[in-house]
Amino acid sequence: MSLKLSVIIPCFNEEKRFQKGFDHYYSYLKKQKFQWELILVNDGSTDKTLDLMKKVKHGKLQIKVISYGKNKGKGFAITKGVQNSKGQYILFSDLDHSVSIETIENFFDYFKKGFSIVIASRRVNGAQIAVHQNGLREFLGRGFTALVRLIIDPHIKDATCGFKAFETNIANKIFSKISIYDWAFDAEIIFIAQKMKSKLAQAPVVWTDVRGSKVSLKKDILRSLFGLIKIRLNDLQGKYS
Repeated sequence: MSLKLSVIIPCFNEEKRFQKGFDHYYSYLKKQKFQWELILVNDGSTDKTLDLMKKVKHGKLQIKVISYGKNKGKGFAITKGVQNSKGQYILFSDLDHSVSIETIENFFDYFKKGFSIVIASRRVNGAQIAVHQNGLREFLGRGFTALVRLIIDPHIKDATCGFKAFETNIANKIFSKISIYDWAFDAEIIFIAQKMKSKLAQAPVVWTDVRGSKVSLKKDILRSLFGLIKIRLNDLQGKYS
């Protein structure tokens, strides 16, 4: 039986949340009849995250651990995961599982309908937010998505939800061109997919805020604005051709 699903979880200094997050994914995956792999990527953590990864991997062939010494950003971690994936479909998600892993079952339905990319959205019909972020983070998230719609793609309702799945051949093409690894990483994925004329679905999800985000509002919001500008400059220079 061929490997159906690769799940990539990037982690940076997650020792306090790691076990609960891992249990969420593993408890679901181990019950599935299809073949799967869980890829844990240590993005240069300075705490005990890597030790915890090695501990849960012990004796489990379906779990891969990728690690490197210097923190390089979520986008870089996911790119490394994609490069080491063998599944028919690739999903990346966050350790805090703001979107439940069970949501992948709905995503499979979209793939059956001919979509090659499915991104979770909190802002399309049918979506639910069970627990909201604090007001400032929610406002800034909406503001960033508004910029994505203005600069990248006017049809995108939610650019930053961290639960996205791809057919593997499409993922390999997109991630071979990625150059931005911070908060604008998601926008670059969407832009490259658009350039490739990939069929992309925005799927409604149930989303729950979990405290402990590593996003720095002062630093990452400004950096993300520059990231959106860089995407357009990259395109003008033909880097996505």
